[in-house]
Amino acid sequence: MVADGGITKNDIPWEEQSAMTMKAVLWRPMYDPGGHDLLRAAGIEPVVVDSPDADQVKAALGNANALWVRTPERVTAEIMDAAPGLTVISTSGFGTDNIDIPAATARGILVVNHLGFGRTPVAEHTVMLLLACLKQLTWGDRAARDGTAWSQRQGLQVYELEGRTVGLVGLGYIGSELAKKLRLAFNCRVLAYDPYVNARLALVTGVEMCADLHAMLAQCDALAMAAELTDETRNMIGAAELAALPEGAVVVNAARGALIDLAALDAALSSGHIRAAGLDVVFPEPLPADHALLKNPKVIFTPHTAGVTQEASKALAISAAQQITTALKGEMPPFPLNPEVWDSPQSRRPG
Repeated sequence: MVADGGITKNDIPWEEQSAMTMKAVLWRPMYDPGGHDLLRAAGIEPVVVDSPDADQVKAALGNANALWVRTPERVTAEIMDAAPGLTVISTSGFGTDNIDIPAATARGILVVNHLGFGRTPVAEHTVMLLLACLKQLTWGDRAARDGTAWSQRQGLQVYELEGRTVGLVGLGYIGSELAKKLRLAFNCRVLAYDPYVNARLALVTGVEMCADLHAMLAQCDALAMAAELTDETRNMIGAAELAALPEGAVVVNAARGALIDLAALDAALSSGHIRAAGLDVVFPEPLPADHALLKNPKVIFTPHTAGVTQEASKALAISAAQQITTALKGEMPPFPLNPEVWDSPQSRRPG
């Protein structure tokens, strides 16, 4: 783009820019070094900032063309303003709640994510959490190690997933994959609440759609979260929603931590209304050391690892490197979140 009659770096053809070596700041290393290698092969220098310090990122961004960011680091308008030549911002996966997309759009910066790459690992992880809660996996491991298990086995309450009614909040890429696994592998009845889903998807996946969240919750043996985090979905599962679940239900979340009111969840677990919870995500991450849920034996935690299998990590890194390279060539990447900026007056699209 031309500003005030002068030529900016974004007006220089891709071939000339690449020869000068373009720069991509990686806020934390990519999940797989193959992404770094692809950037270098395209003439883009990857500069890693392996720190939560936003000031370090701003210092590195001065002459950068691209930014890749890994959750939970947050890209704000202030950070964007440190990079006058920034063309594209890439997420590390599907979620985008850690990037101020309206601010990027106002500045003509393209934002991309990576649709569908986490569907298999996150769906598998969610099933694992359901099974771990129903089978009291962490208790079994701990008690077998300390020798107390054998005196407690007779009164142990463990349950089967087979034939259970599982409610899903969200029926996108991950939700539909999860529904398929639950139906085909465990013969579950799968309900879903998602006001934005195409009815044909529900038909194809064999899911029973519910127009009312509370009506769905009342039927569930287990609740699994598979929704995006938006202003509408933040804390959408609170005290009233947990109370709507039948006594003894299980709650699992491998989507976004802020979908569930954690104080309400702790209260429901402590009262015995909710049998167990499996959480791959929490808010904030990590939880403070004195948080009540960390002391609650009915909770099974994993540290936001549902989507970072070796297979998915490599695919996500490659997708990010390819989309950054495509954008810096002046071409539209496959998964833009604000495609309207590409032809806007503010666009930083290379000429």
